[in-house]
Amino acid sequence: MKFPSLPVVKLPLVDVSTDPLDLMIAGLVLRMKQLARTSPKFIELIHDRQFRIQIGTDLGMARQIIVNNGKIDTVSGSAEPADFTLQFADSEQGVKTLAKGDPSVFMTGMQNGTIKMEGDFSLLVWFNRVARLIPPKLPKPVKEKLSFARQFIKEKTGK
Repeated sequence: MKFPSLPVVKLPLVDVSTDPLDLMIAGLVLRMKQLARTSPKFIELIHDRQFRIQIGTDLGMARQIIVNNGKIDTVSGSAEPADFTLQFADSEQGVKTLAKGDPSVFMTGMQNGTIKMEGDFSLLVWFNRVARLIPPKLPKPVKEKLSFARQFIKEKTGK
C-alpha cells in the first residue's frame, strides 16, 4: 500500500501535521493519555518516570512522546533532546513498522540502515510493553460481529 502523495500540512491548533506517521503517533499519545487515567498496568509503567521518546523520519518529520511523572504529552519537532530516538527512512515505513509491531521488522530495518535508533535502549523495551496495552479490549459481542464481517468479506472478495 502506497500512501497517496498528499501535501503535508501543519495543523497549528492541534500541533499535528497531515504526515501519516505524525498522525499515527498523535493518535497513540491520545490512547496513552486515556490509559494513564484508566489502566493500572499502564499507570504502573509511567509512575515516577521522566523521559522523552522521539519518533521521526530522515525527511525531517519528528514528534516526541513525553512521560512526566504519570502524565503523557506530545510535541512536534525536536523541542528538547530526547532520551531515545527512533528514526525511519520515511513516514510510510514508520507507519507500517509500528502498525505491524513485529520485532523482526525492526531488526531488518536496523540491519539495512532504514531504521536508526540512539539513546537509552531500555526505553525501546518500555515502548514495546506499552504497545501491548494500546489496542482496546473489545467486548465479546463486538468480536463476534467482527469475525462474521471478516468471514463475509473473505467470501465476497476471496481475500
